[in-house]
Amino acid sequence: MGRSGDARSPVDVLLNARSVAIVGASDNGMKASGRTLRYLRTYGFAGAIYPVNPTRTTVQGIPAYASLADLPEPPDLAVIVLPQAAVEDAVRECGRAGIGFAIVFASGYAEVGAEGRVLQDSLREVAAEAGVRILGPNSVGAVSAGNAMTATFMTGLDQDRFTLQDEGIAFVSQSGAMGGFILNLAQSSGMGVGRFFSTGNEVDLSLPELVHQLVDEGSTTSILAYVEGIRDGAAFERALARAAEEKIPVAVLKVGRTVRGAAAAASHTGALAGSEAVFDGVARRHGVQRAHDVEHLLDLGRVFAGSARPHGPKVSIVTLSGGAGVLMTDYAEDLGLDVFPWNAEWQAKMAEILPPFASFTNPIDTTGAIAADPDMLPNALRVCVANPETDLVMVLLGNMEAEEDRVCAGILAVAATTDKPVLVAWVGGSGRPARILSAGGVPTFGEPVRAMRAAAGLVSWATHRPAVPQRTGEDAGARPEELAVVRSARAAGRKFLDEVASKRILAACGVPVVQEVPAASAESAVVAADELGYPVVLKLLSDEVAHKSELGGVRLGLTTADMVRSAAQDVLAAAAGHGIADARVVVQQQLDAETELILGMTVDPTFGPVTMVGLGGVLAEVMQDVQVRPAPVTEDEAQEMVADLRLVELLRGVRGRRAVDEAALAKTIAAFSRYTCALEGLVESVEINPLLIDPTGQPVAVDALIVLTGEDGAA
Repeated sequence: MGRSGDARSPVDVLLNARSVAIVGASDNGMKASGRTLRYLRTYGFAGAIYPVNPTRTTVQGIPAYASLADLPEPPDLAVIVLPQAAVEDAVRECGRAGIGFAIVFASGYAEVGAEGRVLQDSLREVAAEAGVRILGPNSVGAVSAGNAMTATFMTGLDQDRFTLQDEGIAFVSQSGAMGGFILNLAQSSGMGVGRFFSTGNEVDLSLPELVHQLVDEGSTTSILAYVEGIRDGAAFERALARAAEEKIPVAVLKVGRTVRGAAAAASHTGALAGSEAVFDGVARRHGVQRAHDVEHLLDLGRVFAGSARPHGPKVSIVTLSGGAGVLMTDYAEDLGLDVFPWNAEWQAKMAEILPPFASFTNPIDTTGAIAADPDMLPNALRVCVANPETDLVMVLLGNMEAEEDRVCAGILAVAATTDKPVLVAWVGGSGRPARILSAGGVPTFGEPVRAMRAAAGLVSWATHRPAVPQRTGEDAGARPEELAVVRSARAAGRKFLDEVASKRILAACGVPVVQEVPAASAESAVVAADELGYPVVLKLLSDEVAHKSELGGVRLGLTTADMVRSAAQDVLAAAAGHGIADARVVVQQQLDAETELILGMTVDPTFGPVTMVGLGGVLAEVMQDVQVRPAPVTEDEAQEMVADLRLVELLRGVRGRRAVDEAALAKTIAAFSRYTCALEGLVESVEINPLLIDPTGQPVAVDALIVLTGEDGAA
């Protein structure tokens, strides 16, 4: 991903570096500017180290050079440890010396405000002119354990508990301090997070580009990320899609999970499709696993590090405690895993191994007899992995300090014979089993919920089906006549299209809409109702009012002409009382519907147009049960969005309710999504609220609102 087609990517440079220049290196190895050199020597970097310091002939016992121009060769990378004021000159010097990649530690840039942003923009221009890729500024650096390239100043490497390990696990962090904490925690626990990048202010190299490079590099097995914010949504999606294509799992700990303010939006969609909902939709689209905390992030890294992958959600649980088996089953069910019942054939096979007072169903309770019989647990595990229904084996043990070496050896022996994941929760005891088993490729946890939570993430990733539709004009289905209506309304200075105009446009793209007739007077409303058939709904129709219900402009259950006439008179009078000049009504067929949804599109500042579907209709903001994906979505992805709703059972006929035709609903969502992509730049949001489900299970739009941008494209 270098600036020229044949340039090595910064990731490739770091992982394979054989020489490094440290610009501004201090003779004091305890200073931030001296730590990089000290760490390189401590951890055994075997390549050439070139300290650059014009005031010294040696730095920490190594010959120093007055400038980069004096080096005997262009090193693979430069680590610039100078103060902010000297960084630009150092970057220019890197360019002249033929160094294509530099890491900048200095702070004082965009993180301090407007003046710093000016300095950061200047650094970006200087680096581009010099042809130097920059990691930082305000970065704590990068680490490649495989070649002991410790291009960092973080104090997490001041320790004597571990030697750096690399299991192919990469970690990219937008927080330097948190990145350092997590890297230290991982390596301290024996987890080989061996390739680390602190992106800092991302003046050049960004988290999405580094993820993409790590995938393309070829030896990275999984990627962890600490994310504060994404600037380039398209680049982030490309990186995640590439990881999914190469079957490299990605886990993300995203902080700053606040909803983007949408006070200025005329639709509910803007408030519901906030930044967190959009980010979650992007993650779900690409199979990215969301970590809830630091421990969860590392636990996901542990299960991703192995090569065993489940083919489904069916878990066989083996434990020496019946109560613990129930606990694990509860966790599994909460997390969407299936502790399936074993059939009689496989129960009989297990009964041949376990004592008669054991439990042969799933979860399988071996009882404490496994402590006395060295073969019992391994044999039981062999039956578990042989059961064709088993996708993943979970072992829950505890204490047994006198037997832990033998038990660990038995578990490792079985795990080595199967391509099904074997995970262990070992509660209590000395703590040694976690180190022994994890080192042998069996992820082990000290708490049952951690183990099951990690297993759920592994299953979710392994069973994810990528579905990334392309945004092309051909697929969008936009017709010139509908676009002309939108453009004409914008040119006239209108802020939105009324619901009749909005639904006409949506109907043209394949969204089923309710039968309705607009009317200018009470008498014409009666004529419309007679034409449609009773009962009917009457609503205020105006270019000046986005939400009629807030003005009392919606009347339901009108069954006679007199009721329609009276309702129309009241609604028109109320509109006049509010000073609404453009006041009409629309008469609609009233549907017998039990279920209301909301379907919307809005434009996210990072990821562009997004599609949102949720339960609740007018109460959607109260229920907060929505799914969001970048638009457009395929029908398969739309079905996944519906399935991911928390209250999806309401759509599936629970307690005698009418079941929704989920295929028809997905078709409607996908058609809506494709079409609204074509309106990018013309509209701020598009909303169908509510989208009712009729007695046959079909979705029908009964209200819609298209909110327009200004002629300049601004909301």
